[in-house]
Amino acid sequence: MALRWSRMPVSRLQIFAVWVFVAILAAITGHAISLHVFEIASAACIAFFLWPFEQGPYLLYTKNWRPLRVDYRVSENPIRPEFPKPRVDALLSLGFQPAGELVQEPAGRNVLAHFAMFIHPANKDSAQLGRIMSGLQIIHIVVFKARFDDGFAFETSNSHVAPIFEPDPRFRVFRFADVRSTYDLYRLHRKIKEQFFASQHSVLADERGELAEFMARAEVIHQKHAQGGDYKLSPAGDRYVYTWRGAIRHAWLFAWPIKSFRRMRAHSAGMKLARELGLPINPKFGRLEESLRNRNTTADQGGL
Repeated sequence: MALRWSRMPVSRLQIFAVWVFVAILAAITGHAISLHVFEIASAACIAFFLWPFEQGPYLLYTKNWRPLRVDYRVSENPIRPEFPKPRVDALLSLGFQPAGELVQEPAGRNVLAHFAMFIHPANKDSAQLGRIMSGLQIIHIVVFKARFDDGFAFETSNSHVAPIFEPDPRFRVFRFADVRSTYDLYRLHRKIKEQFFASQHSVLADERGELAEFMARAEVIHQKHAQGGDYKLSPAGDRYVYTWRGAIRHAWLFAWPIKSFRRMRAHSAGMKLARELGLPINPKFGRLEESLRNRNTTADQGGL
C-alpha cells in the first residue's frame, strides 16, 4: 500500500503554499476577483485539513475492530533474519539469551507483529525485538523489561508512539525515542532500575515462563483497553468494535498535526528523563553523551 496523496507531508506543504500565494496576491492587488479567489482557496484549504477529522472516525467505526483475545502464537523458528542483525548481536553481547518468538496475526487491522524474546538470567531482565508491519511501513522497536515479586513491572523502549490510553500504575513505560543504540537504551533501563526500584526484588522466569508472562500481560492490557469505553462488543459478540467516542478519539489523536505534537512531547519527555538520570542524550548521534565521551577518550588513547 502507499500513503494517500492527501496524507503526504509534501501535499500539505503544497496546499499551504498555494494558499499563501493566493493570500499575498489578494493583499497586493486588492481586486475583488483576487479576494474572491482567496475566499475560495481558504475554504478549500480548511476543508482539506479538516477532512481527516471526519473521514478517520468513520473508517474506524465502520471497518476496524479488535479480536476478543490477543492470541499471540509461539513460533518454534530461530530468530528471523528480518530482525536487524546489529540489534540481535548487541543483545547477545550484553548477555541476553534467545527465548523464542511470538507472532500476532492481523485481526481487524492491517498489522502483523513479530516479537523476538530474550532473557538475561544474571540481571533478571528480559528484552523484545519488535517488528511491526502495516500496509504503509515496517517499524522496529527495542524493549527492555523488568518484573518484580510484588507484580509491578516496567519497560524501557525506543518507541516513537505516544500512548493513547491512561498509564497503568502497576506497569510503567519509559520511552527514549531519540536513542538509537541498543547498548545505551539498556544503560538507561539499568539506571532506572537502580534509581527508582533498587529496593524491590526482581524476578525472571525461564524462556517458556517469560513467553507465557508476556502473553498474559498482553491479554490483561487488551481487556483493559477493550473495556475502557472506546470499544464495545459487536452484535454477534465475536469481536470488539469502536464506539463513536473511541473512533473519534483514536482518529483525532493520530491525525496531523495532533499526532506530530504528541510525538514531539514524547521525545521531549524522554530527553528530560535522561537528563534527570544523569545520562543526557545527544539527539544528533542517538547516543548517550557519556558513551560519546568514552568513545572519544578511547580513540584519543589509542592514538598515543
